[in-house]
Amino acid sequence: MKSVHGLIVITFAAIIGILATGPGGSAQAAGTCEHRPAPAGTSGKRVAVIVGNGGYGNGIPALPNPARDAQAVAKAMGALGFEIFLAGDTDSEGLRNCLATAYAGAAGADVAMFYYSGHGIQIRDENYLVATDATSKDLQHGFVPVQPIVDTLQKGAKATLVFLDACRNNPMAEGGQAGLSVSTGRGLARVEGAGAAAAPGTVQARGLMVAYATSPNAVALDGRGELSPFTGAFVKAVGTSGYSIQRIMSDVTKAVGEETGWAQTPWMKSSLTDELKLGGGQTLAEAQSVSDNHATRSQELLFQRRDKRAAIVEALKGLPARADETALKRFAKAYLALYSAVQSRQIKLPVETGKTIRAAVSPLERVGLLVFSTDYQSGHLELWSTDESRLVAKLALQTAPANLVFSPRGKFLAVSSFGQISVLNGLDGTRLFDLPRKDGAYTMDFSPDESRLLLAGDNSGFLTVIDVGTGKPVIRIKESTLAPGFGKVNPLKVASAVFGGNDAICLKLQTSLIRDPKAAGENVVAIFDLRENRTTHLRPVDASVDRVLCDPNRKYLVGASAIGSGDVLMVIWDLARDRMTEVKAPGENVVGLDPGGRYVRAQDLSGGKGGVLYELATGREVHLATIPDGLSGFGPLVYSVSGSVVGMDSAPNPWRDWPDETLFGPALVDKALSELSPAQREEVARDRVTFVEVATAP
Repeated sequence: MKSVHGLIVITFAAIIGILATGPGGSAQAAGTCEHRPAPAGTSGKRVAVIVGNGGYGNGIPALPNPARDAQAVAKAMGALGFEIFLAGDTDSEGLRNCLATAYAGAAGADVAMFYYSGHGIQIRDENYLVATDATSKDLQHGFVPVQPIVDTLQKGAKATLVFLDACRNNPMAEGGQAGLSVSTGRGLARVEGAGAAAAPGTVQARGLMVAYATSPNAVALDGRGELSPFTGAFVKAVGTSGYSIQRIMSDVTKAVGEETGWAQTPWMKSSLTDELKLGGGQTLAEAQSVSDNHATRSQELLFQRRDKRAAIVEALKGLPARADETALKRFAKAYLALYSAVQSRQIKLPVETGKTIRAAVSPLERVGLLVFSTDYQSGHLELWSTDESRLVAKLALQTAPANLVFSPRGKFLAVSSFGQISVLNGLDGTRLFDLPRKDGAYTMDFSPDESRLLLAGDNSGFLTVIDVGTGKPVIRIKESTLAPGFGKVNPLKVASAVFGGNDAICLKLQTSLIRDPKAAGENVVAIFDLRENRTTHLRPVDASVDRVLCDPNRKYLVGASAIGSGDVLMVIWDLARDRMTEVKAPGENVVGLDPGGRYVRAQDLSGGKGGVLYELATGREVHLATIPDGLSGFGPLVYSVSGSVVGMDSAPNPWRDWPDETLFGPALVDKALSELSPAQREEVARDRVTFVEVATAP
């Protein structure tokens, strides 16, 4: 049968740690007050008053664990440099005498701690410790009030910690009268309000922390082991280097809850002005190891749990409070994780995957989804507001949907279904005009200035450019005529097409039949000049080139070819110099171009390096201060509320997914913090890594 046992803890900012006695703790004679000096060489003054009462009689049930609890706590706190005053199984007079001795020793302490394990009771809204001479027949003797102990310690110490592992039920009440409880109005309110103010310019924690072994209106368990659940968890966690008492109590709460099946949940109130680390700070190497764990967890939250906000919180925990350029280099993995989370565009909507086949993301907080009907013969478009998670518009499609794309600044949305192209207002979904189209246009792209819409990739055999203002064609040209002198055996068709600036289209053309890599003239890359209405810079390529990118300034063409074993051969054509550079990208896939026409970004598919940047002018791998090495990501993703992928933005222009280069370094950290709730910022401040610089001899 489990016995009920409670611990009340009052904690000063400079004092902490209560460790229950376990195997190896020395025995103590009942009723004594043992004094243990702080270990030699201890810096600062830390004093702990520890009481364990379990040898009750006179109608009060005995408790087996408090004596061991007190010994374990004394051992743990002594290891942390505390001077110890240890009382075991003491009557009320012995307890008062021991406290008087301890008060004198605690005067001027940086940290003063009081730990009590045993029975406790609440009488007339006042908390009392139960001494061993207490009797169930007389409430006038054997009860020691808690508040004067706290007040006296707090007057002499900078920080005070109080831990109460005491019964929440009244051990003498037949009808379940309340025992020692945190729900007391007067007692707890006085404790909370007594903290000293921090002196300007200091970092020493001040104030008061009070921790109870269980929550209000619940009971604390003595447990079946050598120590109570609360004390066992506390002594295990209290000496962790680099952890504040606030973080330690968070871990203790979790450990106690899990051990007791959440029948017991510790409870805490604190007015500490700063983090208090009883176990000392971590070295830089230790902090970096902890930081790397936070970074790994952040990436898991971002890419597996689809929780951008939680990923930001976890990454920030891996960075020190002063996140300057030096710190970001020292904690590079956590900075990369934070950068990835802040720059990512992950959107959750109250939808399910169902028959959604395409998604498009607008910079104006809009998402378009194409959804099949039950019989797959028709469908509809849904336009969502991402900042409000609200359905803005729904457009029925008479035929099966094929594709959709927003214009670069979100002004327009083009929707393709089999037999029709519709252009809508990108904000409210108002239909602007429709265009008849044979089959569905799988290739669509808006020009950078949003004035033109490119259509290709269906069975019409034409490449068409539409004036978005009028809805009329500007260019309509047969695909087979786009590459004069090529495709003599089999006519060429558009395999991919994107705008390269406002007046040029970058093309990949291939034969409409089964491709033969050795057949000359069956695969071509080129630029179609809209001003001159002709094709320029024709280049025959290997059939394995499956994607052609073009920078907005029309200076470079980039082709990507799979060359086996997951590797990619990038071919960069410098159009002005008529020069070609080949770049072998092991295990990589080309995913984006810099809007300024300087770099191409590749993704390491093996997961080893993440993202890699190459300079277009030279083909060399480069490292930018504005984009951390190893950046991963393939563009905006849309998720359902359950975390399933609804769709990925398939915008054809690769520079749309380029990171915001104005947002990096300390400014990125500041932005990340600004997006968090007050509770999340408090969590980061409590759990973030800290370290102590070790000076080296000159």
